[in-house]
Amino acid sequence: MKKLSYILATAILIITGCQPKKLDEKLATVLIKEKNHYPAIVDHDIFCGDPAHAYTIFKSGLVEKGFVKVLQTRKFGDKTAFVSFTPAAKPYLLPTTASDKKHKIQRVKVADEEFGAIKAIRIMSYGNKAIVEYTTIRRKNVFAAAIKNGLKDTLSHEVYFILADDGWRLVDKKSEIEFLSF
Repeated sequence: MKKLSYILATAILIITGCQPKKLDEKLATVLIKEKNHYPAIVDHDIFCGDPAHAYTIFKSGLVEKGFVKVLQTRKFGDKTAFVSFTPAAKPYLLPTTASDKKHKIQRVKVADEEFGAIKAIRIMSYGNKAIVEYTTIRRKNVFAAAIKNGLKDTLSHEVYFILADDGWRLVDKKSEIEFLSF
């Protein structure tokens, strides 16, 4: 009786191990989320010492909402930044390097980018390479208004997979020729 269960388990492993591995939406989604760390933070640099950038911030409506203060004028030789942040902006401020602080640059969170959906999976002719197209959705916050040309709500992406001995893997592709010769 014990031998029968071992034989049955071995037969199942052999049968499932010999089947070709197929890249489906579920597996592609898991691998893409793992590689790109979704949901991700979309950030933007605000140049607090730049008068042109201060004007863009002023026109964005963030002053009226109470997130920033914009200095309208300053005296010659004054090193005060044109843009300063109120306590209401604190949840949106991101860590800034010492070099950026020196140059009066503040990173802010403008959106959360989340995985959307798989649009298409194209398996190459030999079955060991695939191109997957997917979308991401951006959930904007109030600081998205600080971006001059706006921020798209959805983005389309294309990633490349290759079938290795241990299963499907995402590859960093430099060009179509490199991917096809991989």
